[in-house]
Amino acid sequence: MRMNENYQTILFEGVASQLKSKANCIGQLYGSAMSLAIAECLIESNNMMVVITPNIEASETLLNEINFFNQTNQVIEVLPDLEILPYDISPPNIDTVSKQSNILYKLAHKKIDLLIVSATNLLWRLPPKEYIKNGSLELNINQDFDIDTLRNQLTSSGYKRVSMVKNPGDFTIRGSLVDLFSPSLDDPLRVDFSDDIIDSLRIFDSENQLTLRKVDQAMIIPANHYPNSSEAFDIFKENMRNSFEGNQMDWPLYNFIETDAASYGVHNYIPLFFKSMDSIWDYVEDNAHIYCMSESIESIRVHQKLIEERYASIKENDQPMMKPDDLFINSNAQIEIIKSKEPVTLQSVKFRLNKKKTIINLETLPILSQSKNDHNAYKEIIEELVAKQDLKKILISAPTENRKSMIINHIKNHSSSIGEVESWEDFLNQDAMFSITKRSISESFYIENKKIAVVGEIDLFGRTTKSRITRNRNSKDPEAIIESLKDLDVGSLVVHKDHGIGKYNGLTKLIIDDVESEFLSLSYAKGDLLQVPVTLMDQVSRYIGESSDESILSNLGSDQWIKICKKTKDQAHDVAAELLDIYAKRSLVLGKSQVVDSNDYAKFCEGFEYVLTRDQSKVIEEVLDDLASSNSMDRLVCGDVGFGKTEVAMRAAFTSAINGYQVVILVPTTILAQQHYETFSERFSDWPININLMTRAQTKKSKDLLTENIRNGTADIIIGTHGVLSENIKYKNLSLVIIDEEHRFGVRQKEKLKKIKQNIDYLALTATPIPRTLNMAIGELKDISMITTPPESRMPVKTYLSQWENSLVREACQREINRGGQILFVHNRIEDINNVAENIRKIIPTISIGIAHGQMKEKALEKIMMQFYSNQFDLLLATSIIESGLDIPNANTIIINKADRFGLAQLHQLRGRVGRSERQSYAYLLIPPKHKLTPQGEKRLQAIEAIEDLGVGFILATHDLEIRGAGEILGDEQSGQIQKIGFTLYKDILEQTIKTMRSDDSNQVIDNFSTDINLNIPALINEEYMPDVHLRLTMYKRISSTFDNKDLNKIKSELLDRFGNLPEYTENLIALTKMRNNAKTIGIEKIRVDKKYGRFYFNPTSTIDAQLLINLIQEKTEYKLYPDQSLGFSGDFEDTADRFKKVKSIINYLANG
Repeated sequence: MRMNENYQTILFEGVASQLKSKANCIGQLYGSAMSLAIAECLIESNNMMVVITPNIEASETLLNEINFFNQTNQVIEVLPDLEILPYDISPPNIDTVSKQSNILYKLAHKKIDLLIVSATNLLWRLPPKEYIKNGSLELNINQDFDIDTLRNQLTSSGYKRVSMVKNPGDFTIRGSLVDLFSPSLDDPLRVDFSDDIIDSLRIFDSENQLTLRKVDQAMIIPANHYPNSSEAFDIFKENMRNSFEGNQMDWPLYNFIETDAASYGVHNYIPLFFKSMDSIWDYVEDNAHIYCMSESIESIRVHQKLIEERYASIKENDQPMMKPDDLFINSNAQIEIIKSKEPVTLQSVKFRLNKKKTIINLETLPILSQSKNDHNAYKEIIEELVAKQDLKKILISAPTENRKSMIINHIKNHSSSIGEVESWEDFLNQDAMFSITKRSISESFYIENKKIAVVGEIDLFGRTTKSRITRNRNSKDPEAIIESLKDLDVGSLVVHKDHGIGKYNGLTKLIIDDVESEFLSLSYAKGDLLQVPVTLMDQVSRYIGESSDESILSNLGSDQWIKICKKTKDQAHDVAAELLDIYAKRSLVLGKSQVVDSNDYAKFCEGFEYVLTRDQSKVIEEVLDDLASSNSMDRLVCGDVGFGKTEVAMRAAFTSAINGYQVVILVPTTILAQQHYETFSERFSDWPININLMTRAQTKKSKDLLTENIRNGTADIIIGTHGVLSENIKYKNLSLVIIDEEHRFGVRQKEKLKKIKQNIDYLALTATPIPRTLNMAIGELKDISMITTPPESRMPVKTYLSQWENSLVREACQREINRGGQILFVHNRIEDINNVAENIRKIIPTISIGIAHGQMKEKALEKIMMQFYSNQFDLLLATSIIESGLDIPNANTIIINKADRFGLAQLHQLRGRVGRSERQSYAYLLIPPKHKLTPQGEKRLQAIEAIEDLGVGFILATHDLEIRGAGEILGDEQSGQIQKIGFTLYKDILEQTIKTMRSDDSNQVIDNFSTDINLNIPALINEEYMPDVHLRLTMYKRISSTFDNKDLNKIKSELLDRFGNLPEYTENLIALTKMRNNAKTIGIEKIRVDKKYGRFYFNPTSTIDAQLLINLIQEKTEYKLYPDQSLGFSGDFEDTADRFKKVKSIINYLANG
C-alpha cells in the first residue's frame, strides 16, 4: 500500500507515540496545517481513516491539500454532496449521483483508505450496501454473456434506457450493440456481442459517439441510488400505498414513477425501493480511525434543524412526504454513533489541557502579523517573510503560470535560490530557501520548530484558484446549427426549395412498385400532402421567420412559390452587388501584417493555466492567420460565457502589441473593464507591454496623462468603455480593436467604430450575436468563429419558469447558502429595488444582501461588487448592470425578477453569470401570470427554458430570428422576402447569387439544382438499425446534404462504429448518394432506372461534351436520345447490382470520355 518507508513526519516528530496511543484531540493546526496533519496521520495508520468536515467546501479543500501533502500511495476520496436541500423539489444532478455511486462502490469493495465526508452527508440515508455490491459487474472480451442478462442487470442497477448515450446512467441497445455509461468510467462503453459472447469492448466519445479506444475489461457499477426495473417500481408502489393514507391515483410520483421519476421528487422517497436503508457507517470498515473537525458536530445539529424546518414548511398538496426519520438519520443518533467510535477532534487553535483526554498541540502558528484582504497582497507578504531572519524554508502556492511568474519576479529581488516542487516530499528534499508549487494550498501556516513557512493562495491573492480540466469535443458548425433538423418536432414549419413552406408530419414508409422507401411527410395549404424521398432531404430546411402558424403554408401546384423565389432572387441580386462592393473595398484596404516570434508566443501561451479546447485552438489559429495576412481582419467570435473568448482576445492583443502596435479593448461596463484590466495586467506582467485602463471614474489628471500616452504611443493596450472612441483621443499607431460583449453596443458606437476601422483589424466577441451580426457572419460579410466546447466539468444551468412564490425564493436561496454559495438576484427597476430587498429579508431573515445599480457612483458600485466577489454577503440584488460583470465562480444561483421584460440575448447573458464552477447551477425566471405575457415574451422564455445545453448562444440567436422576425437583418426592404421564404432559404439564395456574380458566365457554378436518382431499389435507414426517429431524420439530412464522397465514407464509418454493420438498404442509400454527387458534378439532373429501361435527364448548365452522347448512340443500339435531350437505354437490370453497375458506367463515360 505504501510507496516507500522514507516518510518525513514534520508536525508529529517526537509525538508519534502519542498519536499511536489514540490521541483524543489535536490542536494548534493553523491554516492548511490541518491537511498536513491528516496526511501525516495516514503514515502512522494501518487502518482506514474517515475525516468528518463541517461542509462540502472544507471537504474539497482537504482533498486537494492532502493529495499534495500525502507521501503514500493510499486512495483518498470525498463523498460528493448531492447539493440539494432536504425535501428539495429539484432533483440532484445525475453526474453528482453517479460520482456518489462510484464512491459507495469503492467503499463497499474496500478500495478507499481515507474518506472525507461532510456533516450534511452523514445524515442522508443511503441505498443498501448489498444493492451496490450486487449491482456491480465485470465485463471481459470473449466472456459468455447475453444481451438480455445485461439489460436486466442495467435496469436493476438504476440505468435508464435512452436513444443515445450521453450521461452516466444511460444505456441503449441496437441489434448486437449495447452502449452504456457506468459511473466507474470516464467515457461511455460500447459492448459488441457475437451471439452470446462479448466480441469487443470499446470506449467512445459521448459527443460524437465515435470509438476512442478498445479495452479488454470494464467494470459496470450501479448508476443511481434506486433500481429502474419494472419489478422495483411494483415494490415502490406497494410500499407507497402501505406507507401513506389517501388515494394513490392522486399522487403524481405514483403515476409517473416509470416514466419521469426524477421530476416528481423520487429522491425524497428512495427508502420505498428497499426493505431497509444504510448509513455511511455500514460502508466504512469497523476498525476505521475517525477524525472530526471541531465545527462538524454543530454543523450536524444545524442540518437537522434545516431538515425539520423544511419538512414543516413543505405543502403536501400533491402527495404525502416521508417523515424526516425515514429519509434521514436523526442528528442525535448520528452524533452518538460518532462518539462511540472515539474520534480524534481536530481544531486550528490550541486545546486546553484536560486530564481525561490525550491532547496534542502541534507547533504551528499563523504566518502573518495581520490578515491581508487585498487581492494583490503578495508583495507585502514576501517582504514580511524575507524580514524574518530565522526562516529556513518557504513554500509558496501559485497554481497559475501568471501568479507564479509574478511571485518569482518579486522574489528575485531578494534571492536567486528558487525551486519548483510537485509535492510536499519534493519540498522537504529541496535545498532552495524559496520553493513554489503549482498545487493549490489555500491558507498559510508556520511550523515553528522546523522554521518552515507555507504561504497559501488566499493570503497572497484573496482567493483560491479553481482548477479546470477540458476535453476536446466535437464543435458545432454555425451553418449546421441552423440547418440541422435534429430537434424538428411534428407540426414544425419547414421550407422545401421547390415547393415552399410546409408542415412536418413525421417520417413515413411507403411501398411503391414493390419497393419500400422512407419519406419526409409534409402538409401544405388546403390539406395537400407532399412525400419527399429521404434521398432529397437536402432540399428541406427548418423555417426561420416571424410567423409560426399555418397561414403562411404554400399552395402545391400553383406558381405562387416560383414567383416569390424569382422576386427574392431579383432583390438578392441588388443586395449581393452591395455586399460584393464591400468585399472589394475590404480586399483593397491593406492591413498590417503581424507575425509574432514563435518563442515569444510560446512563452506567452504558458501563462494560460488550462488546456485549450479544440474550438479554442481553431479560433486562435484563425485569428492569428487574419492578423498575419495583408488584408484587415473583421471577425466575430461567438461562444458562451466562460468558454474561453478572453484567451482568444489576449493572444490577439499580444500579437499586435509585441509588434509595436496599439490595441483597444472596448467593453460595455466599467466593472468589466476593471476585471479585464486586472486579468491583462497579471497575464502581461512578464512583458514590456503597457496595460492601461480608461473609465469615467478616473480623475481628469490621470485621464489627460493617459490621453497623452496614447498620442505618443507609450500606451500599448487600452481597456475601457465607449470613452476610448472619443474624438479627443488620437492614437499613434492603432492596429487592433477588440470589442467584448458586442451585442451590448448600440448603432452610435458601431458607427464610430466604422470610421476608425478603415485600415485596422477588428475582432468582436459575443455570447449571443444580435440578428444583424448573425446574418453578416453567415452571409460572409464577417468571418465567424464558434467556440461551442464547454469546460469538461461544466454542467448546464437548470432553468425554471415560475411566478413569484415566497417558498420558491426561500428554497433557491437556502439551497445555495447551504452549500456555501452566493446568489445573484436581478431586479431591473431602481425605484423599488429596496422594497424587493425587504421582501427577501422577510422570507429569509438571516440572509445578508448587497445592492448594486447603475445610478450608484462608480467607486461605490465597484466596492459592492468586490465585497460580493470576496464572499462578504450572500445575495447581490442588482439591476441588469451585472449582465457584464465580475466572474464570480461562487455564485451558482440566479433569480431574475420579471424575466419577461428581458430580451433573449439578455436572459442568456444573465443566466451565463452562473454556472462557471463545477457545481450544478440554477436560474429562476420569475414572471407574471401567463395570461399577462405578450406572445413574443412567452416564446422567448420558452426558448431559454427549453435550451439548457452548453454553448447555445448561437442557437438562441436563431430563435431570436424566429421570434423577432428576420427582417431587421438586412434592413426593412428585405423584410417581406425573408418572411415569405424563411431565413435559411434566403441565405442560400443570397450566397448562390454572390457565387454566380463572382464567377465568369463561361464557368458558371453548377449547384443551384438537385439531382434526383431513382433506381427502384429500397434505400433507407432501417428502423431496427436506428429506432430513434429524430436520429434517423438527422442522419438522412446529413447524408443528403453531403456532396463530397470522402465525407460520405466518414459517415459510413461512423454508422459502422455506432450502429454495427450496415443493412443492405442503408448500403444502398450511401451508394445512391455517392452516385448523385458524381452525377451532379457533370450536370445530370435526374436518373430513372427500372428492370428493363433507364433514362438520364440533363441540366441546361451541364458540362458534358455532346459528342460523347452522339458516339454512344451511334456505337451501341441500346441507347437513344429523346427530343427533350434526355438519354434513354434498355437492358436486363433485374438485379440491384446490375442497375448500379450500368448507371456508374454511364456516369464515368460521360465524365471522363
